[in-house]
Amino acid sequence: MSRTLLVKVVFIGLFATMILGPFPSKAQSPAAPAPTPTPLPARSLVARAQSPDAIYDYKADAAIVYRLVGEAVMSVTGEGSVSAAWGSLVKPSDIVGIKICTNGAPLFSTRPEVVQAIADGLHQAGVPWENIVVFDRAEGLLKRAGFRSRPGSYRVLWTEGNYDPQVAISSPLAGQLIYGDLDFMGKNLPNLKEELQVNDQKKRLGNISNESHISKILTKVVTKVVNVPVLSDNFYCGLSGALFNMTVQNVDNWRRLVQPPESGDPSIPEIYADPRISEKVVITIMDGLVALYAGGPFGDANYAIQFGTIYASKDPVAIDALACKRLDKWRLDANMDSVSKTAKYVQTATALELGNSDPNKIEVRDLRP
Repeated sequence: MSRTLLVKVVFIGLFATMILGPFPSKAQSPAAPAPTPTPLPARSLVARAQSPDAIYDYKADAAIVYRLVGEAVMSVTGEGSVSAAWGSLVKPSDIVGIKICTNGAPLFSTRPEVVQAIADGLHQAGVPWENIVVFDRAEGLLKRAGFRSRPGSYRVLWTEGNYDPQVAISSPLAGQLIYGDLDFMGKNLPNLKEELQVNDQKKRLGNISNESHISKILTKVVTKVVNVPVLSDNFYCGLSGALFNMTVQNVDNWRRLVQPPESGDPSIPEIYADPRISEKVVITIMDGLVALYAGGPFGDANYAIQFGTIYASKDPVAIDALACKRLDKWRLDANMDSVSKTAKYVQTATALELGNSDPNKIEVRDLRP
């Protein structure tokens, strides 16, 4: 049986009401058209902005981070100001989602200073504050990472409890549902180990599924997405990068997608290729202020480096390829296997024409504001 993901969708014309209240306008969830691969560019540009003063003792310098993010976005877009750069990517009428990664909160997640720099740039480009949404999977992790809705600033939403029953992806890989997955049947148990020990065999069998539902935030709320992953390895699939952050982090029943031996290959790039995901992402900004070369996705300070770096690109594969290369160097020094050995899905993403992973086709533009 082919492992190629089969995408199904039932279009509904109603907007979802999210847990934190309605937005002035929301994106509909159109039936996904058959994806038409965009020819890969001859070369992909990745801007790399660095400052040793951007972070110290795990505390980011907001002013320096603002300059790093601004310079990186201007470099990628070719615009001469922060407002023009963001204005080339979004319209004031867009509902812009900032997809962060809080798995390693509080020390090893996307930093609020990076998100604030992005949100300020979007607002300068004319996007109203109420149209800027910061989101990730879990409410608790968002709070631990320092993200809360505030008057006169961005809104914060989470995917838990907000998966779209009408939009799911399926694949031959079946997985054990747990509490929080949309189709789970049963009571909340503290952990997967207890769930697997449930005596009711009929219920156990009923909690096996080969479907993953997509976040309503993606299908019903946002029209554009700024993808903001972290520079981190991942025990399951090798890399918690750009592709991972927009796929595994936005669906339920995700554990089946990253388990060995597949480790996300080809599931991660195939999900990203769904136009309801890939066509909404306007830019990827990787938070490399703190790099985690082992112990990810949850974090271990023994393997953390305060790196002071922001990456930006319109090519998520190019950013992931550079992230693998950087992490591999640190892991080699520590006598560890490379992340690239596990994160084979990055190469598969190039085969699916999602971006360039060949270093000879990636232009790295170093910036030191």
